[in-house]
Amino acid sequence: MALEDIKSPLPPRRFSSLYDPEDDKQETSPVVNMPKEQDEVASATVINPEVQRSTTSSNSLPLAKPVDTKKLLIIGGIGLLIVVILFLVFKVIIPNLGGTKQENITLNYWGLWEEPSTIQGIIADYESKNPGVKINYVRNQKVNYRTRLKTRIEEGGSDSPDIFRYHSAWVPLFKTDLAKVPSDTAGRVGLDTDFFEAYKNTIKTNGSWQGIPLMYDGLSLFYNKDLIESAGVGLPKSWWDLEQSATKLTVRDVNGKITVSGAAMGLVDNVDHWSDIVGLMLKQGGVNPLLTDADSEKKLQDVLTYYSLFKTKHQVWDEALPSSTELFANGKLAFYFAPSWRAFNIEEKKIPELKYEITTVPQLPTLKDVPPDQVNNEANLTNIHWSTYWAEGVSSKSKNQKEAWKFLEFLSSKDNLEKMYTAASQIRSFGEIYPRKSMADKMESNPLTRPFVKVANNADGWYMSSRTFDEGLNDEMSKYFADAINGLAMKNLTAEVVMPDLRNGINQMIQKYSLK
Repeated sequence: MALEDIKSPLPPRRFSSLYDPEDDKQETSPVVNMPKEQDEVASATVINPEVQRSTTSSNSLPLAKPVDTKKLLIIGGIGLLIVVILFLVFKVIIPNLGGTKQENITLNYWGLWEEPSTIQGIIADYESKNPGVKINYVRNQKVNYRTRLKTRIEEGGSDSPDIFRYHSAWVPLFKTDLAKVPSDTAGRVGLDTDFFEAYKNTIKTNGSWQGIPLMYDGLSLFYNKDLIESAGVGLPKSWWDLEQSATKLTVRDVNGKITVSGAAMGLVDNVDHWSDIVGLMLKQGGVNPLLTDADSEKKLQDVLTYYSLFKTKHQVWDEALPSSTELFANGKLAFYFAPSWRAFNIEEKKIPELKYEITTVPQLPTLKDVPPDQVNNEANLTNIHWSTYWAEGVSSKSKNQKEAWKFLEFLSSKDNLEKMYTAASQIRSFGEIYPRKSMADKMESNPLTRPFVKVANNADGWYMSSRTFDEGLNDEMSKYFADAINGLAMKNLTAEVVMPDLRNGINQMIQKYSLK
């Protein structure tokens, strides 16, 4: 059948406009020196010229051209190149248009007192909100902590702490290791506006914050409620008042042995936190032990002498008694000075019938020769208290300081402070005292924490904080003061005799730790 006989609804058309017969002449010309591979391809695609001409003259579709292998290779290469380019664009270039790709970061966090269970939930929350950041929290043992921390920071390495807990009286020991809190971080956290004033006196130096505190603690006066009420004495507002009440409350047996002590003061070896008590007296008396002028020396002597009188003159304490914490827990001590965490020890050791409460520490008269009947008037008393607490610092050697401050900003938020307090309260009677003024009302509802937050804006500290285990500034400074007090209370030496050795010791501390 001829092509023209095929029925079609379309009008007949020719293909000359799409196919030029002259192309046949070129396609059918002999191939010279064709390589074997190309010859095989050509033999499979070249069509008999006679068939081509007859098909063309019959208005048929054009026949296939022979394949150009070079063109195929070029097209294939271009296609592969496009694929590679697209891969680089979508997988490498576009993801990094915003800057350098952030690598995974591990922050080593050295804690001290808190169990991992109190903070792991907050850490998990932070890690979920900050992909690529891992917080490695390690709770350390208190023994040799300060020296181990110092060594590890200076050695560096992958396990060196980025964040660490340190005591407020350790700033001179870590002055080259503590990174300054960035001003924008301090502003967002509210260090200058929402944190107790006590912090400004200790961990803010030369206008820069040296860390972010997550807790507060100081020195308060624990008292045996039954002993106070049975003796008919009130709570002491002044040191003179404490002296009178302690003398009245002290009980001795027929041999003169103290069976009930009025106050744990006068010695050092069995008086827990004696150095905090002396430090408090120095602050209230306006004494700066680093000064060597005559007035400062006289005030320093007066403080040491007054403290030792509780043993030598008032005889409310002696070396035969057990530690003040143990005696108070046994119900045999009326007044006991301690930080808030001692409540945990007392709850563990105390006899069932012990009823105790906590109040603020006694004060000094602000005027000379104040009549005894007017001493308790608060208008005539100082309002100076003692702070001793721990803060979180960032290592100046850390390569991840920015991320470390970001985490501490998160950790010190009100919500997370409450979460840590709640978690800690599951394993003890209360958590760490909130460091924020705006959260003080939450602490005032608890009679065990109320006295501490009540005076936190009027507290200060120095290098005589007890039980920091620093094996350095605090322990060494306290040792010089202990020798002086023992000389007064145990050897009956005069202040003039013990002062030269104490002054030499203080001067050594000034030189060794560059104190100002």
